[in-house]
Amino acid sequence: MLEQILLEGRKELLLRGLRWIDVKRLNKEGAGISFTRTSKGIVYNLLANSTGFTLPIPEQVVELANLPQNP
Repeated sequence: MLEQILLEGRKELLLRGLRWIDVKRLNKEGAGISFTRTSKGIVYNLLANSTGFTLPIPEQVVELANLPQNP
């Protein structure tokens, strides 16, 4: 049942930029989802639980809130 729900979620979130958040959550639960893309002959890999899933916090927010920047 869970597999069917996740498959439907993939369909619904396609090209909306929201699957990223879903994959990050699933990887924390041990799903091990990785991405591989090839562009201009160069292969790019985004491994599960990589810091590549983390977006930088805007510098203005980091300075105002005295937060550490995401890696």
